Amino acid sequence: MNVLASFSRFFIALPTAAMLIAPGHVQSADLLCAGLVPPGQKIICAGFEPNWAIELACEGPGDMLGNFIDAFSGGTIQQTTGTVTILSQNPWQFETSHPVTGSIAYTPGGCTDEGDNVHDFTFTPTGAPGLSPPFFPFCCRME
Repeated sequence: MNVLASFSRFFIALPTAAMLIAPGHVQSADLLCAGLVPPGQKIICAGFEPNWAIELACEGPGDMLGNFIDAFSGGTIQQTTGTVTILSQNPWQFETSHPVTGSIAYTPGGCTDEGDNVHDFTFTPTGAPGLSPPFFPFCCRME
């Protein structure tokens, strides 16, 4: 066998093998909160008419907080922090202590908000404090 061919195969295979065993090279789903939000980030699903939002923030693997943002009752925007329980994944069905209920689906490029911005996640609420059905789906963004 040609020494140069063996040498080049070794240097092609070595980085590939290193990527497979290197810790932290690829963030695995078990390091995400509920397989959805990376640590230190949040997914924000903002409704329109009336104006309200739910944020699901990942404080660390398995540690998720929910923030209900109310911009429709009263003269100021109110944010209330609460707990989040994930009932299923992909779509991510959840409920918060506020109580906000619904599901977030991964819809790559499939959600366009009122500002014509395209997003990869769609939230379909089934309940929110102070609001009555019907509820309509809206977009979520990762920050």
